[in-house]
Amino acid sequence: MSTASVGIEYKDWISTVTIDNHPDNHLSKEVLSQLNKIVSEILASQAELRVVVLAAKGRNFSAGMDYAGFVKMSKDEAGHFADVGYHLLRNIENLPVPVIAAVKGETTGAGLGLALAADIRIAASDAVFSFPEAQFGVPPIFGSSQRLYKTVGVGRAKELLFTGRTVYAEEALRIGLINEIVPADQLEEEANRLAIRIGSNSLSSLRSIKMLVNFGLNEGYETGLKEEVTAFSEAFNPDTHQWERR
Repeated sequence: MSTASVGIEYKDWISTVTIDNHPDNHLSKEVLSQLNKIVSEILASQAELRVVVLAAKGRNFSAGMDYAGFVKMSKDEAGHFADVGYHLLRNIENLPVPVIAAVKGETTGAGLGLALAADIRIAASDAVFSFPEAQFGVPPIFGSSQRLYKTVGVGRAKELLFTGRTVYAEEALRIGLINEIVPADQLEEEANRLAIRIGSNSLSSLRSIKMLVNFGLNEGYETGLKEEVTAFSEAFNPDTHQWERR
């Protein structure tokens, strides 16, 4: 019987979602199902939510798919699995509040793809990253081929996907794959500190910032610029007074 689980803890306007699928936190069908349920319900149960932290138990954030366990999937099963993961990461990406991924150890394949759906990635010094799919004869999954180049640039993304090579924390920081490196034994503390710092700001501003940046990425630069004008004007709408709201 599987013991995979995903837990959630809510404190001080921060929700911490924790994967626990010993030993490598593979993104199994069960884990994806639980993550989907939590992400779809997270705002309904926490109206004042300001930050979400994605974390994991054990030594690794997530080694992605367990390829050995998926080799017997049919075409339809593989398509369904990819579609479930696609919608999960889109839902994470579309959460109206900032999402922080606290990554450590192996953060690879679909596990790295999951981290890329977050807005900010803070990494333990022992974190290692890769997209090994080319070594297994499959393409990237869950939108990784698209999010990676938006994060590190087209040339670097292609090189990492073509080679499947390992990237260590220092290089990951240098190329923009992660935002910060912290000692491994301080990852949880530092991720929570960052979440509190972000969450101390105006909820309406946090939501506007995330909406505007994502809108520009998805709809284009000029459209994003125009949307910012509208959003700033709306902040002074007498029916909302967003600038007064904390």
